[in-house]
Amino acid sequence: MLRIAVCDDEKKEHDLLKEYLPRLMKSTAYSFETQYFTCGEELLHYYNQQSSYPFHILLMDIELRGLNGIEVAKKIRAFPDREVQIIFLTNYPQYVMSSFDVQPFHYLIKPVDYECLEAKIIKLCNYIVSSVNRFLMIKTEDGHMVIKNSDIIAIVKIKHSLAKNRLKIITSTQHYIISGTISEYISKLNRPFMLIHRSVIVNLEHVHKFTATSVVMHNQEQFPIGRTQAKEVKEAYAYYMIAQFKERG
Repeated sequence: MLRIAVCDDEKKEHDLLKEYLPRLMKSTAYSFETQYFTCGEELLHYYNQQSSYPFHILLMDIELRGLNGIEVAKKIRAFPDREVQIIFLTNYPQYVMSSFDVQPFHYLIKPVDYECLEAKIIKLCNYIVSSVNRFLMIKTEDGHMVIKNSDIIAIVKIKHSLAKNRLKIITSTQHYIISGTISEYISKLNRPFMLIHRSVIVNLEHVHKFTATSVVMHNQEQFPIGRTQAKEVKEAYAYYMIAQFKERG
């Protein structure tokens, strides 16, 4: 499932997209959870209330009252949510040149045509799902979900499960139960993900501290470190932190 935010101050545009997006779900393999906002300030307030970045896609009007769409997008990029994909809606194509700084995926000229929206959204969904270094597609009991790699805190093998090969993916906001093996998922995920125990993968980005035999994550969950992996894990974390400091200047 992909999470979409629609930000437009015109009710007719909300009504149009409330018709188009469910129609699009029926004709593709993708499903959407959509929230609607009537101004940029409302969208930014919602962002500020979240512990992680909440959307995969923003469909945003450029000519908003108050903060315009480009100003809102700059603030979202500064959070920094670099992974959300933005499609601007506009009546005026001349705004396109001034929006390059916020790296939009595409533009739709109002009034939005369904076939044009369908083509752009499918192209964008394909792009998101294929961005293996930034997103992970998983299958849960509720269907397929697309989650940001940066939201994942840990992946843990479920012990004493009646079903074999069951894993729990722990994110900043939710837990997902999926089928699979630890070896399968460590092969899909590059640094900053690391196998610290035969039944635990952690995201080094979310490490809070180490104890003699375990790692404590930012959400206060604690996981054991295998004896043979302890030195390697701590060295990898040190290198990761040095790289982060260099990146931040």
